[in-house]
Amino acid sequence: MKNKILFLAICISMFCLSSVRADGLNPLLEASMKYENIRVAHVRAVDRLLLENGEKIALIGIKGPRPPHMKDVRRDEHGFILPEDDPKVPFEEEAIRFTRDLCEGRFVRIEFDSQRRDDEGFILAYVILPDGKLLNAELVRAGYAALKLTPPNMKYAEKIRAAYQEARHAMRGLQGEW
Repeated sequence: MKNKILFLAICISMFCLSSVRADGLNPLLEASMKYENIRVAHVRAVDRLLLENGEKIALIGIKGPRPPHMKDVRRDEHGFILPEDDPKVPFEEEAIRFTRDLCEGRFVRIEFDSQRRDDEGFILAYVILPDGKLLNAELVRAGYAALKLTPPNMKYAEKIRAAYQEARHAMRGLQGEW
């Protein structure tokens, strides 16, 4: 009996050691450690983030408006840029500013679901803000992102759906256009 237990312990140890990478980290353990307290380096779009380690994140359960393209500026005869007649900020720009205010430069926790990457190679994730709120849901709640729940990634589906219902009821942002 002792031999069987010893053999089993050796097999388990060898399996764990075989999954260790050249840098000494076990990818299974690394996945849970690596994203516990990581800084958001840049907000690329409402639903796309760049982490300080270079990883690109796509937020699960939401679809944000695309960033505004550079618009043509008017210039005077000397080449100076003339002020805009309409000081209104485009919705897309406002949405990105809101997202940056919530998470850019802050340390967050990243959580994963069943599907790890999307078709574009982005890591699919939920972002937990320092105050414990779910960024994915907060963007929908504020009306800056649309609901886009896609199985099998349904870990926080109810929370995001509730945020959508709240934004829809209050007619906020994208949900106010209906």
